[in-house]
Amino acid sequence: MEIKYIPEGTITEKQQKDVDIIDSICFAGDPNEPAEEFDINTYEWSAPADGMFMLFDCDRIVAHVSVHKTLTEYNGQQYYLGGFGGLAVLPEYRGKGYARKLAEAALEKAYEIGIDVACMCVNMESGITDFYQKLGFKFLNRPAYFINHGNNEVTDDTVMIMGLKNKILADEILSTNYKFHYGKSKGHW
Repeated sequence: MEIKYIPEGTITEKQQKDVDIIDSICFAGDPNEPAEEFDINTYEWSAPADGMFMLFDCDRIVAHVSVHKTLTEYNGQQYYLGGFGGLAVLPEYRGKGYARKLAEAALEKAYEIGIDVACMCVNMESGITDFYQKLGFKFLNRPAYFINHGNNEVTDDTVMIMGLKNKILADEILSTNYKFHYGKSKGHW
């Protein structure tokens, strides 16, 4: 097993195909439930991916996570918001610590590329929140704002925050009530 970082724009067609297969398995949802608005394969991220960490089993990709970064502001202060998104591990590879290794690699990369505050949306019913809390993320405990596909401002109340380069700002975001917004681009991660 080997983790490799693939910068955006250098992902091969075969790698993208493997990633798409993983996403279709991991983000498919319950086929008996109505489709949600979120579809990982057509989603517009608010920040372009800097790149993607991929976990290889020989030449097969079995897990991945992307790293995102965007310039935004909080209470009049500009900063880099980012983090990772789309963490997906094929079912037969779960429970072996690979998600943790990918998440830690993504956070190290986020720090390296200058992200002040890491942010993520979490499926509250997935049981994954404890995992992210152990990494250092804390719940925002109020809605976060972003621009959806229809160019409307909407909220998400499943956001977790962690300070990377600017822990003081992360603490301010967590402890004050100023509007927390992903930025002017559509989507979030």
